[in-house]
Amino acid sequence: MKFSGETSKKNVSMLRGLLAMTAFSFLSILLLPSPSPAKETTGVLMVSQKHITPFDGKTNFSQRHIINYKNIFIDITRKKPYRDPNGRIVTIPHNDIFKNANEVTFRFWHPRNEPRLLDGIVVKSYDKKGNLIHHGVFDRGVFVSMMIKDLFHGKWVELQDVGTFVQGDKSLYVKVRIRHSKQVALVPFAIFLQDFADRINTEPVISWAVK
Repeated sequence: MKFSGETSKKNVSMLRGLLAMTAFSFLSILLLPSPSPAKETTGVLMVSQKHITPFDGKTNFSQRHIINYKNIFIDITRKKPYRDPNGRIVTIPHNDIFKNANEVTFRFWHPRNEPRLLDGIVVKSYDKKGNLIHHGVFDRGVFVSMMIKDLFHGKWVELQDVGTFVQGDKSLYVKVRIRHSKQVALVPFAIFLQDFADRINTEPVISWAVK
């Protein structure tokens, strides 16, 4: 009887273990993320304000096409926006944050002495008399967060370079890599900069500096 009782306990214990293992395996299958199409495909994507589409043109990502920020700056006014060779423009945002601004300047900041990397942007706004209204310094974390939310609809990306990567096109593009995939995406610099300007001071992580 004692032997039989111990055998029963062992059987019950084994049964519980088997059931636990089965449940764990089933739960693991349910929680396992489904394969993303991005992981299974390769290629270059082109990003617009509304769409992400495959790019079938020719690209060149060599070092000579990456810009150096040391001599790059962009100034825009109400009457003179920034315009790239494809006609995309960057204007002073039409919102209350920039309502008194007549001029906005963008300067690229590279504290790590790596001017090919988009580390930061210094933005200043001026009124019609040339008086400084607001200023702020924004880093790459802001840019990545902004692009993920606004342009990539939640898809995580890693910022790489900015340059003239499309053959036959002198426009600047921000090159990003879509995380956990083999895909590279190009964001027209004008679209990137306009989206960034529109978002300034709309949330705490992208606020003006205190005077």
